[in-house]
Amino acid sequence: QIEDFTSTTSSVPMSSVPLQFLVNVYSSSSTCGSGPSISYSATLRDGSVVYVTVGFLWQESIVATSDQLIAEIVTFSPLGLTKSSLQHIPSTRNWMVTLSWTPEYSQIGPHIFCFSAIDNLELSSELRCVTLIVAIYDCLHGRVTECGTCQCDTGWTGYNC
Repeated sequence: QIEDFTSTTSSVPMSSVPLQFLVNVYSSSSTCGSGPSISYSATLRDGSVVYVTVGFLWQESIVATSDQLIAEIVTFSPLGLTKSSLQHIPSTRNWMVTLSWTPEYSQIGPHIFCFSAIDNLELSSELRCVTLIVAIYDCLHGRVTECGTCQCDTGWTGYNC
């Protein structure tokens, strides 16, 4: 039963709705093994912050490992970030995609990027999320802020002062 009240001291609910849910249990001929894992990503550790320079190509590889076939490495990406087709690395249990992105000036600032591997049994790896901060490479007369923009010295203006 879900109820809401006008205040914390009220004992008469404004509304009351029963809660129901359905659990579907089925048998399977396959055993429940461990799902895939992200075995390699040089800079994309969960919770990390990665700086990406506006106007320059950024590339990174994600490698997943599984006893099963990797069906997909799913990504939740900023606009314009592309992912290569899934490739099996010969003589291994590893599968790889390559990410590519050339951010534009309109994308300066932080972007959340998340990814996970899914195998053919529909088991998934841990979800990893990182913050990609698009920043200006160099401020000629100022400093780069945490948001990736230039904070210009007095008397200077523009994208990179």
